[in-house]
Amino acid sequence: MSETVNNDLNSNDSKTLVIGSGVRMEGKIDGALNSDISGSFNGKIKSESINISEAGVFIGDITGGDINISGKVEGTIISDDLLNIHQSAVINGTIEYTSLKVSYGARVQGKIQHKGVVQSFNKLEENTSNEKDQENI
Repeated sequence: MSETVNNDLNSNDSKTLVIGSGVRMEGKIDGALNSDISGSFNGKIKSESINISEAGVFIGDITGGDINISGKVEGTIISDDLLNIHQSAVINGTIEYTSLKVSYGARVQGKIQHKGVVQSFNKLEENTSNEKDQENI
């Protein structure tokens, strides 16, 4: 009978983490596909999709693909796809992103850094002047 219960749990595994409002949790989460935090979490989380609701409080390190923040976060946020910071968000820490959307009214304090290479304006100006010089020759 225990094998039947285990098979049922494994066949219905959605890899979803939910920390409900009023729930406090500490630790490390790795491998979840979807994580929804409405309570308090202190630690590290790595998940494909992370949602921190307005009531959610997160202290620690967040790593994921799509990350939506409406609550409070203190720590490091690393987003591989889209980081969406909503109007009600309060963030203090380091943010590393690929694509970023910040709504008017959100409060963000700390270091914000784009993942990858960003071409500087000086190099663009140099390339433009070199192209003009080539045309004049």
